[in-house]
Amino acid sequence: MRDKRFYSTQLMKLAFQSFLYFFLFISFFGLLSINNPQLLNLSRTAATTMATFAACMLILSIVYGGFDIGVKKMRSVFASLTLTTFFTDIVSYLYLQIMNVNPQNPDANKTLILWGEDFYLLLAAYVLQTLLIFLFVSLAYRSYFRINPPKRCLIVTSSQELAKHIALKMNTFPQRYQLCEVVHYECSDIMETILEYDAIFIAGIPDTEEAVLKSFCYQYNKTIYLMAELEDVIISTAESCILDDMPFLCIHRIEPTLIQHLVKRGCDIVISVLGILITSPVMLITALILKLSHNGSVLFHQKRATINGDVFEILKFRTMYEAARDEVEVSASIDDSRITPVGRFLRKYRFDELPQLFNVLHGEMSIVGPRPEMLENVERYTREVPEFRYRQQMKAGLTGLAQIEGKYNTSPKDKAILDLLYIENFSLAYDFKLMLRTLTIFFRRDSAEGFVDRQCACPKMRVVARNVQECKKRGLHTSGEKSSEAPPTAQKDDSPLRAAL
Repeated sequence: MRDKRFYSTQLMKLAFQSFLYFFLFISFFGLLSINNPQLLNLSRTAATTMATFAACMLILSIVYGGFDIGVKKMRSVFASLTLTTFFTDIVSYLYLQIMNVNPQNPDANKTLILWGEDFYLLLAAYVLQTLLIFLFVSLAYRSYFRINPPKRCLIVTSSQELAKHIALKMNTFPQRYQLCEVVHYECSDIMETILEYDAIFIAGIPDTEEAVLKSFCYQYNKTIYLMAELEDVIISTAESCILDDMPFLCIHRIEPTLIQHLVKRGCDIVISVLGILITSPVMLITALILKLSHNGSVLFHQKRATINGDVFEILKFRTMYEAARDEVEVSASIDDSRITPVGRFLRKYRFDELPQLFNVLHGEMSIVGPRPEMLENVERYTREVPEFRYRQQMKAGLTGLAQIEGKYNTSPKDKAILDLLYIENFSLAYDFKLMLRTLTIFFRRDSAEGFVDRQCACPKMRVVARNVQECKKRGLHTSGEKSSEAPPTAQKDDSPLRAAL
């Protein structure tokens, strides 16, 4: 049954993806051919333009994630595909116009024409493509969840608080996960319980017990979700190494080379200058609106931490009332009364961060890197999560993995893990990929959401075997079993995990 569902899902995704890309191709070339009949003939222009379109679509699909139905939210898949199509259309359109002034073409234009009739056909093609993407993605998601009902999930953990944190994240994907039960990792019937569920979430348990559970789940083909820890980040870049006939995992830090540092800095200068020039009208209008609103100074200065703990003053457009300047060291919460009406708009679309391009140009920040945190947060987060200090191994960035995949209110530990994943996997190609993926932030409603204490339904963690639990509900006790429902730390010798060891 499981294999049948797997192959049905793969066949469905392949069919939808193939038809979608085919119609995207037909939409672009069908409409552009109205004014460019050479696209319908066996010509050099047609062949090279089509090859350009296919190559761009392939590369950008890899960058943005492509047709990740069932893996990401529908909004994220739609954003990825529309951005992929947008840039593919732009590159293909520019190539077509360049080919149209080729002297070897008997019908060549005398000059390069970018804003003529072809441009309006390009706009019409993109609108049609966007509608096709929405239609195919919607139908694909309906089909996917008909084939794949929500996975029945079990959380194996050490505390109710951690279980609630995981349940809150699972709650954002109700079509993928159905949380059925939470069990303490030392519960005596843990193995039997695992066999009842499709996916097992393991978090906050000792390494030895975690290893036993992973092996057991692997043996019975259970999907495992492990909450990432620092040691997982460290081992994520390990290389396989066979010493004589013994396999090892080789772990070593790969520091950015001098050339990489120079290229990265050069890119920062070029991109920040271009960004300032392109967004200067937006920044001027924003500054004017803030000045006329009389809610304080236009720019907001605040001390932030960057590489090696160095401190610099970050520049942002002011989004809070001037009277709240004594409270700005506290991170913003949802519906924060300190935020001005204009500020809410600026935060939602990240316009308040545009002045940071000057920080990048000055060398205090990079385009891509760990998020620059407030000094107060750095001190507090480092006390709570010691790994947080490792983020300062690279210069703070305007964008990065934590800024793209995380949210403003992402927990300190999760921020640290995301930033460390970026640092450990650093490359110039990865930086370029993250720059392009930054645009997906504007399609997310919750990316700039403030801190808020959210609640969701989470089963109470079970700490004793079910047969014992039933007896307790009836007011009975099995022999040798205590009536307390505290975690069975006193019975470690009887734990099935200890027995497995």
